[in-house]
Amino acid sequence: MANSLSSSSRTSIPFLSLVFLIVLVFADSLSSIASAYQLGGVRGWGRKVGGWTDIPDAASNLEVRDLGRYSVDEYNRRLRGPGDDPITFSGVLSGRRQVVSGIKYHLRVAAVGSRGSDHLTFDAVVITRPSIPERSRDLLSFTRSDD
Repeated sequence: MANSLSSSSRTSIPFLSLVFLIVLVFADSLSSIASAYQLGGVRGWGRKVGGWTDIPDAASNLEVRDLGRYSVDEYNRRLRGPGDDPITFSGVLSGRRQVVSGIKYHLRVAAVGSRGSDHLTFDAVVITRPSIPERSRDLLSFTRSDD
């Protein structure tokens, strides 16, 4: 009986050593991934999940221009006051995006007033959710910009 007890102890020590070694290697690889993420070195990592990123080609990006036009249309359709004149989409001046449960866009939108001489700037926040077809995009805010 004593012999079988010592035999089982001898086989569990190498097994525990192997498990410990695997855990060490796994922990080391996780720390390497974490440091690469923080330094921004691997394949564009380094951006915080949920952080805002600039859209460098916002003025010419067709999807962003479409969202800018959508925000102006939504303003005219449901946010414009009774005495306010409608505005016409002119372009997107700048934009940035944030990955949430979809993509949230913060756009600086240029518009023209109904008289044609009023050049206006608005800040629009639009969220897109491709996973919800009937509400694939929503205008969250549309405010006059200070610029």
